[in-house]
This record gives sequence, structure tokens and C-alpha cells, in this order.
Amino acid sequence: MRKKQRVRIAAAFTAVIITAHMCFMSAPVQVAAQSARKISDFTDVVQSDWFYIYVKQLYEDGIINGVSENSYDPDADVKMSEAAALIVRYLGNGRLAEISRESKRRNNIEGAELWYSGYIQAMIDMGIFDDSDMERYKLRRADSGSAHISEEAAAVLDSPVKRADIIKFISKSFEIEWWRVNSNNLLKSDISGNGHEFITGGGYDRDILESIKSMISDYGDIPEDYRMFFLRCYYNGIVRGNAAGEVKPHDNLKRSELARIISSVMYFDMRNPDIRSLPALCAVTDGDYSVSSVDGSRILKKEKAETILREQSRFTRLSDAGTYVSVSVIQQNIIPQGFYLEAYLYAYVGGEVWPAGSVNAAANTHPYFPKENAFTIEKSGKSGGENVGYIYFVLRDMKRGGEVAGAVMFNITANAALRDAPVYYN
Repeated sequence: MRKKQRVRIAAAFTAVIITAHMCFMSAPVQVAAQSARKISDFTDVVQSDWFYIYVKQLYEDGIINGVSENSYDPDADVKMSEAAALIVRYLGNGRLAEISRESKRRNNIEGAELWYSGYIQAMIDMGIFDDSDMERYKLRRADSGSAHISEEAAAVLDSPVKRADIIKFISKSFEIEWWRVNSNNLLKSDISGNGHEFITGGGYDRDILESIKSMISDYGDIPEDYRMFFLRCYYNGIVRGNAAGEVKPHDNLKRSELARIISSVMYFDMRNPDIRSLPALCAVTDGDYSVSSVDGSRILKKEKAETILREQSRFTRLSDAGTYVSVSVIQQNIIPQGFYLEAYLYAYVGGEVWPAGSVNAAANTHPYFPKENAFTIEKSGKSGGENVGYIYFVLRDMKRGGEVAGAVMFNITANAALRDAPVYYN
């Protein structure tokens, strides 16, 4: 049974925010050691190239490497082995891949000597490679769970990866279970209702996914079991296709194109424009930011964050059900790209505060945007006055490591209404 705690509203709010904030501030991996790397190392990547900014960001952050000290080779085809390494690295599991490789070598697993054997094992262990991928790449699993990489399998893994495959693996990496990702990963896990922070708006809207089909001119060329992966990546701004709207699923992927894709996964400001129709008061413009006096970065103004949250709060439906109040939080997917909504519901029970539910504050496996979340609060437990509980909405800035941009709080009355309550920031 969950231990009861006596706590005031302001203290409860502060405790949750502090706890959550600590989870989001995991230190980046592989970056500090690579701080001396400069894009000028490469003679084949110049500032006028369309892919320059993507290669620069990833190289200087230690996520990608060149084919040599002085060459990135942007027009070369990407091998499956290389793609696996990048995916594992941006999920923060590079060290685990090294450990897997050493374990393979100690146990004489076939292919252990290959530089990428640990990365392939990590893709399997995280569930990004499914049974069909194991078969396609000729991988054979040992009784211990380690994958044998035969000469035949190595030949396939060292061949060019198709666009359809990389889109599949990128999409699947969005929703892997939090416990399969390292605690100091670059992309934080266990912070959204359906997986990870890098899903635009915090979740997939089924209606918008359906509308994307008409935006991809060669949608019919996408193999049926790959279509949802393309829709999800399109939704998140990871892929948009060429000028004709073609995604060309069967083409090989170039190293320059991979840099664009990985950058858009990791950095919200490098994604394609949001395809959702945000209400005017929720759209964020340059004037809605202030400049940090510490590092010169942009910070969303608290007033703007509260405006967005109040718009979302209008879709909270309450009803008097006799002995309890029914509370339904109906999400509209109006949170701007790069930000994330959380909602916490608390009830008064005998003068104490009990958590009654939350939205987007714990991971689950539902693949679509959760339109409605229903909760109940017993009236008998109200703590003085007419309030039976309270709810607060939190807006987090994912470009600032999940930092709280703003919050609004409402008391829930016994006659099923919301009433403004002050929010205290620590």
C-alpha cells in the first residue's frame, strides 16, 4: 500500500517538479571527450553544402565520425552496421554495446571481432531489431541470447541500408521501453505518456497520421508493414520527402541524408515544420522568448507558457457523480513542437494529499496520442471548504533538457468546477 504523506499543495507541487527535473537533467554522453572536434577537420564538408549544419552538429557533439580524419564522404551509401551504431549512440547505449562486444569475445560468439557486433546486439536487446530483421540480416541467436554474425550476415550488415529500413528503426527507437535505455542517455526516457520526449506534442494523433498518407506522393510504394513507420517519422518532422513529396523507400540512404535524419531526431530546432494546426494563441514566435543572462540561450516566457496551459485546461471536463467528481483531461495536441505537457491530479483524503492520477508523467506503450484520460475523486475525503482536490498542468521545454517553462493550478470543487489556485515555483 502506498504510504500516505501530509503535504500542502505548494509543497506537493514543488516536490514533483524537483523529482521530475532531476530525471531530465541526465548528463550527455560522448560529448565532453569530443569537445576538440571541429567540422573544419573535413575537407569534403563546406559551409555552402545543404547538409553542413547537420554534419557539424553531430560531429562536434561526438555522435558521428568521418570515414577518415579528413573526410566525411557525404555521398557514400550508409551501411546497416553504421546506422545501428548511430541509433545506439543517440540512445546513450554506446557503453553497453562495448560491454556486449567484450562478452561475445569471451564466449567465442561468431562475429564478435567485428567493430559493430556490440551495436547489433544492442539493437536486438532493445527490441529495435525484430524477428523479421534477424532473418533478413541472417542473424542467428545463441542459447545465451547473443547473436552470431556469420560471414553471410556480415556481408548483409555491411551493405547499404534502404531508406525504408532506417525509417523503421528510427521510429521504433522512439517507443522502446524506458528500462532498455541507459540512465545517462542523450534522449531522456520515461517522461511521456507513450515513450520519449522526441515525439512531437507528446503523442501521436491518429487523425493527423491518417491525413499524412495524402502528403506522401509515393505512399503506395512503401511496403505495407513499413507504412506506419513513415507516417510517424513524417509526423515528427524527421522525414518530409523531396520537392515532389516522394520518400523513395527503396533507395539507398546517403551519409549526408543520415546526418539530416539523426539531427532531426536529436535537435528539435532542426526538424521540419510542425504539420499540426495550432491555435494562434498557442503558436510560439520569437517575441515569446527572453534571453538567458547566463548563457544567452532562449527561454520561453512564463506568461506564454501559462497561456498555452490555460488553453489546454479548457478541455478538462468535470461532472458531479454524487459521491465523487469525475475528471476527464481531454488533450488537444496543441502543445508547440519542442515542448511537452504534463498534468497531475491530487485528491484530499482525510486532510492529506493523495495522488489521483497523471497524464504524460509515466511511460506506457500506447502508440497513439491519448485523447482523453478519466479520473475520479471521492467527495468524502475533502479537506475543509468545498475543494476535493486540485490539478496542475506543467509545460516543459525539451530543448532545455525538460526544464519547466510554466505551470497553472486549479482547485477542484465539490460541485465539479475548476477554480484558480496559485502556483509556487521553487
